[in-house]
Amino acid sequence: MGTDLTKVLLEFNLRMMLLKTIQEESQPSTDISERDSIILSLLDTKGAMTVSEITSLAPKGSGSTISTTITKLWKKKLVSKTICPDNQRVTMVDLAEKGRKAMEVLNSQRAKRFQMFFDAINATQEEKDVLLRIFLRGVAFLDKQLKNMPS
Repeated sequence: MGTDLTKVLLEFNLRMMLLKTIQEESQPSTDISERDSIILSLLDTKGAMTVSEITSLAPKGSGSTISTTITKLWKKKLVSKTICPDNQRVTMVDLAEKGRKAMEVLNSQRAKRFQMFFDAINATQEEKDVLLRIFLRGVAFLDKQLKNMPS
């Protein structure tokens, strides 16, 4: 990747993080940490998962840290926990109704940031189609990378 593209992507990433921080600080507090957000987003995207599946995908978290976070989310009624009937040592975690509503708010905020960006740059439909194809390839690549990461 050319250094110009790298530099622009880093600049873009910084500004999106700044915008995210500003927008989320101006919203009523949801009391959701970055780790909470990642776990809720995983459940929103993938559906019910075991604690170990979440641990394998969640960055920077040991099994006990993720388990503790899930318990905190459960106490806040953002997730539900169910013992697997086939193997009682396995706990299934899913979004509770309150968690679904929290994800609707988070996803809405994220979508607004991207919509603002696309509106500002006046992307044509052709450009949007190209970006869609590029980002779909990017998602597939990142999924492969995440599967190969050590737990």
